[in-house]
Amino acid sequence: MDAFLADVRYSLRLLVKSPGFTAIAIVTLALGIGANTAIFSAVDAVLIRPLPYADPDRVVLVWEDNTAAGFPRNTPAPGNFTDWKRMQRSFSGIAATRGGSASVTSDGPPEQILGRRVSQNFFDVLGVRPAIGRTFTEEEDRTSAAVVVISDGLWKRRYGSDPGILGRTILMSDNRYQVIGVMPRGFVLRDREIDYWTPIDLTPAVLADHGSHFLNVVARLAPGVSLAAANDDMQRVAKELERQFPNSNTNVGAVVVPVKDDALGNTRVELLVLMGAAAAVLLIACANLASLLLSRAVGRRGELAVRAALGATRGRLVRQLVVEAALVALAGGAIGLALAPAGTAVMARLTPRGVAALPASVLDLRLLGFTLAVSLVTAVLFSIVPALHASRVSLQDALQQSARSAVGGGGRLTRDALVVMQVAAALVLLVGAGLMLRTLANLRAIDVGFRTDHMMTIRTTLPTARYRDPQKRLAFYERVTADARRLPGVEQAAYISVLPFTSQGNSIYFAIEGGAPPKPGEPNDALYRVGTPGYLSTIGARLIDGRLIDERDVAGAPLAVVINETMKRRYWPETSPLGHQMRFGSRDTPLFTIVGVVKDIKERGYELTMKPAIYLSFAQTPTTWALPEFLAVRVKGVPTEIADALRRIVAAADPDQPIAAVRTMDEILELDVADRHQQMVLLGAFAGLALLLASLGLYGVLSYVVLQRSRELGLRMALGATAGSVVRIVVTRGLLLTGTGLAIGLGLAWALTRTLQNLLYGVAAGDPATFAAVVALLGVIALAACYVPARRAARLDPIAVLRAD
Repeated sequence: MDAFLADVRYSLRLLVKSPGFTAIAIVTLALGIGANTAIFSAVDAVLIRPLPYADPDRVVLVWEDNTAAGFPRNTPAPGNFTDWKRMQRSFSGIAATRGGSASVTSDGPPEQILGRRVSQNFFDVLGVRPAIGRTFTEEEDRTSAAVVVISDGLWKRRYGSDPGILGRTILMSDNRYQVIGVMPRGFVLRDREIDYWTPIDLTPAVLADHGSHFLNVVARLAPGVSLAAANDDMQRVAKELERQFPNSNTNVGAVVVPVKDDALGNTRVELLVLMGAAAAVLLIACANLASLLLSRAVGRRGELAVRAALGATRGRLVRQLVVEAALVALAGGAIGLALAPAGTAVMARLTPRGVAALPASVLDLRLLGFTLAVSLVTAVLFSIVPALHASRVSLQDALQQSARSAVGGGGRLTRDALVVMQVAAALVLLVGAGLMLRTLANLRAIDVGFRTDHMMTIRTTLPTARYRDPQKRLAFYERVTADARRLPGVEQAAYISVLPFTSQGNSIYFAIEGGAPPKPGEPNDALYRVGTPGYLSTIGARLIDGRLIDERDVAGAPLAVVINETMKRRYWPETSPLGHQMRFGSRDTPLFTIVGVVKDIKERGYELTMKPAIYLSFAQTPTTWALPEFLAVRVKGVPTEIADALRRIVAAADPDQPIAAVRTMDEILELDVADRHQQMVLLGAFAGLALLLASLGLYGVLSYVVLQRSRELGLRMALGATAGSVVRIVVTRGLLLTGTGLAIGLGLAWALTRTLQNLLYGVAAGDPATFAAVVALLGVIALAACYVPARRAARLDPIAVLRAD
């Protein structure tokens, strides 16, 4: 122990005497370790830690598979859920939930919150109990009692963690609910923004309906039942339901998905790719420091030789050098750990909605252990090879004039190998960043079918109890839109039930008057959008034929509908659809006349396939289930500048009406690619850092070559070699190392970028253009890194070099 402490003290003195080397080494490692620590915090929270349920690996979600209609994971119909419960043999429990929202108007300012209506066994299926209080009883579920379980977040945010919350009555959408429980912190299923749970209130008629699809179904696998067996079982059930209900269930299957897979989506791949990228950057940093230590060992060969002559064993010399590296690595790890919270804030954007948010404080024992382990492994990685090389010196070597080559050919080969590795790793990271950049460019180049600029949106979900009368609801819409239009700089304003890019579904059955009836299982649904007159013109939809929904389409006027281009191509490919009539929902609803066709609007986001879509006036569909909730306002200036004015307008129309989701349309579109954008930015940052380190590594190697070969180069120049030939010698060596690294990197990139395939759009993982661009970029930067040492070699004074030797 005394000898080890002596090594530590001696190492500290040496590091203090070399502040430049020490600072560069610590900062380099701090960036690499900090990045790995931040990403590990996300990997740990999202991928490693189990979801907050009892035996979470047994919890699954059950979806309808309606791929033919464009919904491979469709929300189940209540009738199907009822029959699944009766016919399945794979689950110990199966529960249903549906979405909801409420305006909380008691105990503070109005607030719009999201919730779920759930069946009584929902919490039992998940195996979760409230932190305080209880959940619903069977009687409360059967009678749809006015009881509510709230989230830990709502309890703390609105009620100040009041322990007396149980039994308290709160006002939600003008209805009084008694709080009976508070869920634990971190409880989430599919959406961490959920703040309350109430009984689901499904009537017998609804539970027999196979045509409306709006449930989420969660189940627990029975003991001994595998996921594959459950899928087979549910396919059997789906086939039987297809036989019993051909009109609604033809080509409708069922798919069982582990709840964690459903929550993660592509996030698993994204985080693992980023973890690999951060590890690659750290390895490049280690390679750079190892190369730097090899050079530093040349200056220390006399010291090491003297210590060896005085009796120090080779193992003692290696230990001394490794201890020095460990101190640097631990200092870098400490700074990296301090930087981790900032990195974690960035990583939080990649946390999927179905997983609890990353904690504000990430400094727990697991993270400390990870950082310590990475620091120690890093110390060994960048120190062991230089230490082994440096420990081979002898006193005779140190006293010889030629001793400046004491690190020897093995050291030079090691330095070369380290540069090759850095170039290869940098190429892999640059290719990954380039592919993500191409993906974002391809997505943003898609024509979304409307103008996204200069548009502000807000959400106002009107409580059904207060706005049960359609005319009162319509009056609210008309007042708010009229007041919004009077604001300075506002061009247009309108309400719509669903904004583009905010829902993948919300579709309805339709039938064309006089057309052939659809065959069983044939997709015959359309995206259903109901709004106020002027909505399509507000968002800048492009008219192809006829007219848009406007002020003419009021109650009592002829019923009008506008369709999209996809519907026109499918049902009227050669003729105009104007004047044709269609009905929606059940077969006894009124007929609407097609008055216009608009260019396809990317309602479902950038990537999902287009579906037929219809646009109607709320005044002509007062009994619709698709109620306008989103206000879209087009302005001449900056959209966010009118947000406060819109709040005041809504408050003037209804003081108890909260607003939510205050966003520009550009922000809504950005959410659709937010994960890819974040992935591209982080990969780009890692790639840039790797490129810088690789360039510095190449520069350092060639500078060392010039130093080691100065006598040889001086002799060449004394014998008549030109400056150009000397430049070629150095540059050729640098390009040879670069070329080797590029060749290895191309092979690695070709294999490793396959993991990105699910994240890419419009570009293949092996895209030749991206690979070629990265190779060209690295080649140019490598040439620049080679040129500086080469010019220095060309300026050597042969006489001065020969005299020195």
